[in-house]
Amino acid sequence: MTPFGLFLESLRRSRQLQQVQLADLLGVNSCYVSAIENGKKGPPSKPVLEKLIAELNLDEKEQEVLWDYVDQSKRTIRLPDNATAEEYSLMRDMRRHLGALSMEQIEIIRNTLKLGGNTKTKPGIEIRSM
Repeated sequence: MTPFGLFLESLRRSRQLQQVQLADLLGVNSCYVSAIENGKKGPPSKPVLEKLIAELNLDEKEQEVLWDYVDQSKRTIRLPDNATAEEYSLMRDMRRHLGALSMEQIEIIRNTLKLGGNTKTKPGIEIRSM
């Protein structure tokens, strides 16, 4: 499951909606809602997300969380043009281990990234949903 899928399910349940009902509100197939909630699909398009915000009347905090989970749940990463060969190699290594990392390993990687003090991403990183 993706962070967005878990959030969507939580939103839907908090509004006491079934997947079919949410799908009808959004103008999508209920199988699509199920696939998103189960992590088989990434977040939907921006127009569908905007419709979700409007139809479920999401408050400012819920919208902030929604967009953060959308960003966390995108499935494709495009490296910036200025990425070094070492960064390409690192991304290959990360890709090979995704799905098998322990919480301890994830925490070590996060702490390592914080060592340089620069927690902002480089301009040019584009993440796209497949």
